[in-house]
Amino acid sequence: MKTRFVIAFAALCLGTASVQAADPTAVITTAGVTFEEYSSATPVGQGLVDTSKLFFIDERTGALGKAWYIFFDPQGPGDLVATITFESAITGVFITKADLDGSNATYGAAGINYGTSTLIGLEARTDAISWVGNVLTINWKAIDPGDHIRVFTQVTQVPEPETYALMMAGLVAVGFIARRRRRS
Repeated sequence: MKTRFVIAFAALCLGTASVQAADPTAVITTAGVTFEEYSSATPVGQGLVDTSKLFFIDERTGALGKAWYIFFDPQGPGDLVATITFESAITGVFITKADLDGSNATYGAAGINYGTSTLIGLEARTDAISWVGNVLTINWKAIDPGDHIRVFTQVTQVPEPETYALMMAGLVAVGFIARRRRRS
């Protein structure tokens, strides 16, 4: 009986764990381009960012996994070759305007203004992406408003400190009950 209670309690505690994914990292072979998290009020996807930076947005987790919005919006036409490494395996990528616009409400990050330009996504003739495991390779020839994708990665469960504290309190309670039963 005690063993079943402890196992059920531990499963309950670990089941309430939250998702905490590490930021992706990038190796960019295109000179002058950097990689950083986007946090500006300037709308994404309208061609207004205009900078030589490859950006990522840490988005929500949903049925398809943990979402990351990746975009490159240079001031003029610009080429970009890079590899981006995520903490978990890539499970899929959205590259079309329809998929990006259609998933903004579900996966989009709070505080980010996602534009709806007719040209967001990737141009089929000039842009290429591929991935193996948790590494995404991109070769883009961006024109205004740039190139945009949404990457989905596997969800990893990481218990929060409160979860461990709750589990410890439960184990102490079980120990107290067991000790009390032995005395009687």
